[in-house]
Amino acid sequence: MKKGLRLFIVICFGMLGVHKFLDKDYKMGILYLCTLGLFGVGWIMDIYKEITGNTNGKSSKSLMNSEMLKKIDDGKLPVIEIENVNLKDGEVCHYVDRGYTFEDKTVTTGYTGKSSGVSIRIIKGLTYRTGGSGGKAIRETQRTKYNGTLCLTNMRVIYISLKESFDKPLNKITAIIDAKDGVILQIGSKSYSIIIPTHSEFVKIYNMIKAQNEIKENY
Repeated sequence: MKKGLRLFIVICFGMLGVHKFLDKDYKMGILYLCTLGLFGVGWIMDIYKEITGNTNGKSSKSLMNSEMLKKIDDGKLPVIEIENVNLKDGEVCHYVDRGYTFEDKTVTTGYTGKSSGVSIRIIKGLTYRTGGSGGKAIRETQRTKYNGTLCLTNMRVIYISLKESFDKPLNKITAIIDAKDGVILQIGSKSYSIIIPTHSEFVKIYNMIKAQNEIKENY
């Protein structure tokens, strides 16, 4: 959506949460609708963010600054200089941002109900139990994050991290899914879920690069 049109929507209909529904943030949209833009405070703040280009606070927690985000919103590819990545001849970086992959594990943290035994927590996520138990195990999901950096050039998609790093040419990407708070990259039989603040921009840039490459191939 063009920046001017979005600003118009936020100014005229932001109090009703229309822009939140457009962003697929349905919970906040309903809250805006019921409270008239958080009693006007949230609405005014959203107008300020749209005018300054700091939409949803992205530029404050992202390597992609407001100027880059505006170019993407206008349908243009930003050119980014990146360090510690060796680019090939003719290769240009159009996207770089911090992100992380994660691993979820379900662990037993205790027991409820009648029990004649004793639970001893040895380390985080590991409990040793002695004696009998008629109780029910308490389980919780613990998430381990692996921070990294996601880059997208006119030739490759690169993810640099301590775990699940990869460097793949664009023609090896099977599919890209824009999730709520990140992207899912399907590369062959392997799937990567990467949480990034500018996931929608990543997908837009990928589609623009793909379209440019298709035009070059046809000529």
